[in-house]
This record gives sequence, C-alpha cells and structure tokens, in this order.
Amino acid sequence: MRFSEKSFEVRFCAALSAAMMPFNRNPQWIGMTQAEERINGIDTMLRMGGRLHVFQFKAKQNELFKLEKLQWRCLDKIGRRYPRSTHYVFPEASDVRAAAGVKCLLKHSWCVSAAKIGTAFRSGAETTTLSLDPPRKALTKKRPKTSIAGTTTCSEFGCFCPAAGAAIVYEHEPNGGNLIYLYPGGASDIASTEFRFPYYSTNRGIPLGDVPREASDGEPLRSSNEFEQMLGDEAEKDLAPGLFGLFLPSK
Repeated sequence: MRFSEKSFEVRFCAALSAAMMPFNRNPQWIGMTQAEERINGIDTMLRMGGRLHVFQFKAKQNELFKLEKLQWRCLDKIGRRYPRSTHYVFPEASDVRAAAGVKCLLKHSWCVSAAKIGTAFRSGAETTTLSLDPPRKALTKKRPKTSIAGTTTCSEFGCFCPAAGAAIVYEHEPNGGNLIYLYPGGASDIASTEFRFPYYSTNRGIPLGDVPREASDGEPLRSSNEFEQMLGDEAEKDLAPGLFGLFLPSK
C-alpha cells in the first residue's frame, strides 16, 4: 500500500513532536484545509519558541515526487522574506511497509528549502517531478539534469536517538534555550557530548510577536492579518480566523 502524503504528514508531525517533548509539552501545530493548501502551498505549520515553521509534505508516486509551481511561488515568497522558515519534506519510503520498518522517521525524511526548489521548474512549466537519492543527499531530475541538496530532518531540526545504556540530562537555559548532555556509558561516565537543539535558536523560522530576534531576522509578524498580507492575493485572504491561535501569548 502506498505511503500517502497524509499518512506521512501525520507520522512526521508525531515524530517531531516526540523529539520536542523534553522542552515543549504542547507543540502548536496548525493545519490547513485542502482548499487552503492548494492555494498557498502550506500543509501545516509549527510554532516553536515564538517562531513559525511552514511545511509542505510530498509522497512518492511511482518513485517520483510531483511539485506544483503555484504552491512553490507562495512558499518561496515566505522563504525569501524569512530564510530557513519554509520546508518541503520528502520521505524515503514509498509504501506503508517500508515506512513502518524504520526506527526513526526523522532520519529517513529529507528537508529542502523552498528557495532551492525553484531550479527544478522548466520555464513555462506549472509542474515538475523529482526523485530522491539519499546516498547523494539530493533530489534529482533527469531533464534538464538537476541536483538539489537536501538534509535529513535530524540535521535540520534535531533528533535524538541514544544507544542503550546512555544517560541523558536536559538543561533549560534562562534565555529560553535548551541543552542536552549525553553520557554514552551511563551517568557515572565523566565524558559527555553536548547537543543543542536547533529549533529554538534565533534566525530560524518566522518570528512572531515580541520574540527575541537578531539583526538578520525579518520583522516579526504580530497578527493573522499580517500573515495573510505576506502570502498575497493568491491566498484569497481567508485564513485569519484559523490563524488566530498563532498569536496567543507564549508561556
């Protein structure tokens, strides 16, 4: 049975939520309706630490991924204003048996920014198809020959799958950052490896409200109306009621 886009989306959201759980017990996922997704290219969004990440999920059909230019234009518009905020996500698995056989879905899912996807569209073409080549860490196209670099979700967002017998220590920093310390041989082992989960760092995602930001950040969005204006006329300006939750105060 084919590993559908919806099945991939649900499992991906669950896996990334599980990775976040030491730091966030209530991940804020915001889903789009099918009609909204067709227009604005957004499948779902995740608010993490006062920042918003936008996702477009794809599934294989005969080992190929089909992408639509209309959706890409909207995602690229967001990505040009807020780099590292928009993510196309592609699974290695094409059927449910293969998807069920991996221990960590995040290690077997690949992220590509909207900015990189543009080279895959021929002039005048409204769709394109790409294949995934995990050993080369790239999405590829035969005609014209194209290679687009990708990263695993673990590399992009953080993933933590310790070996048996390892001890893990979580430390919450006063500035809102978080650290993980791994003790490979158990808690008595003095050697340790430090991991900093990247998804709470600045300069990633779309800053919302009064979140701390760096000079390289774009101006933060402070209302659902500002979000709609960023998407432009193609979004039909009907998203505001569903996006109200994005701008609730963070605690």
